[in-house]
Amino acid sequence: MNNLVWILGALIAIGGILTLLYPTWMKNLIGWFSKGAVFYFAAALKILFGLALLIFARSCRIPWIILTIGLLSAGGTILFCGLSLAKIQAVMKWFHNRPLWLYRIWGAAAAVLGGLIMYAGVPGA
Repeated sequence: MNNLVWILGALIAIGGILTLLYPTWMKNLIGWFSKGAVFYFAAALKILFGLALLIFARSCRIPWIILTIGLLSAGGTILFCGLSLAKIQAVMKWFHNRPLWLYRIWGAAAAVLGGLIMYAGVPGA
């Protein structure tokens, strides 16, 4: 379990690199999640991700970074889910209609964030 934070960071970094290389993949994924209430499945995964970071932060190299990212991930998603389904779908549609170069920037940012989580989430110290 001590490596869970590092593994989550690696998954984020891989997802960011995939988005950087294949932005249409992420665009299609966002389009799929914006249909109906499917969004809540992704939101539940993101809340679980944030809670896992909060739970395992104490065993990490730099716990305050992991705590901050976990709080922002879980808290922000909970607040976002408080919106009506129509507003959530409007935001998702807005994200879906962004140009591909912006997806590449988001992918690069996700790769950097995943690397930061990997660095700060190494067990020990």
